[in-house]
Amino acid sequence: MKIKRLGAIDIGSNSVKLLISDVIDSNGKISYKTSSFTRVPLLLGEDTFSLGYVSEERIIKLSQLIKTFVSLMQINEVESWKICATSALREANNAEQIVDYIQNDTGQYINILPTAEEARLIGLNIDNVKFGDNRIFVIADVGGGCTEITILKKGYSPVYNSFNLGTIRSLERKDELTEWNRFEEWISTVRNGYKELTLIGSGGNINKLNSIFRKRGKIKKHDLKRYYTHLKEMNYEGIILDSDIGLNRAVVIMPAIRIYLHLMKILKREEIEIPVIGLADGIIIDLYNSRNF
Repeated sequence: MKIKRLGAIDIGSNSVKLLISDVIDSNGKISYKTSSFTRVPLLLGEDTFSLGYVSEERIIKLSQLIKTFVSLMQINEVESWKICATSALREANNAEQIVDYIQNDTGQYINILPTAEEARLIGLNIDNVKFGDNRIFVIADVGGGCTEITILKKGYSPVYNSFNLGTIRSLERKDELTEWNRFEEWISTVRNGYKELTLIGSGGNINKLNSIFRKRGKIKKHDLKRYYTHLKEMNYEGIILDSDIGLNRAVVIMPAIRIYLHLMKILKREEIEIPVIGLADGIIIDLYNSRNF
């Protein structure tokens, strides 16, 4: 049995995550076991989606955080790691300056992911053998800045799309009607073009909902609607106390639920499966597959 310890830093619109994972090769059978997971709410999207750029204060904090995460990986004897960023940096007017600053200050390079690459990495999490060869998967990752949709069917090339509908962007009122229309039109096409769709939720928001719903691995639409109605009557303090979540998650949980419910309605799905996966997991898988270490 061979074990390699790899790391992934996911710089999102809402938070920055560090995943350290042990990749186990047992006679050619590969499995991934989480060694540690750390999440820090930096809220880069608050800057990008309101100002158009990331402020100097948050850039400095990001650099400090990356240094800390790199130290944690070194302490944990991580062999190789990769740092990736999504829409908050992808859409920031000063993205190039941020990458240069971080590289000069930390020695680490940030890979700003195009939307298709972000969706591809998320899609690497799904093993069709595990879920059944004949199923078609619609993987939805609702992040702070974007909603990434990946269509997977064994033996076929993946289909990706990205929409500027996210929890932080929603708070900044950047989810314009035209984007909602584009979302509805494309999802309707997916629904009409495929049969036996399985809806999969990915990322921090749906994973937290899975935890709130006692980690059942599936959430029914009527239960999600009931929970949404329940939360609508509360302020952020009430949501924190009711659901045992932090302020950062309490602020974005309602927009996330709204997007997932809308998706379930268009796809005519009564439940969403939650295997507790995210972009960082996909980065680890891709890093191992590339053997670039």
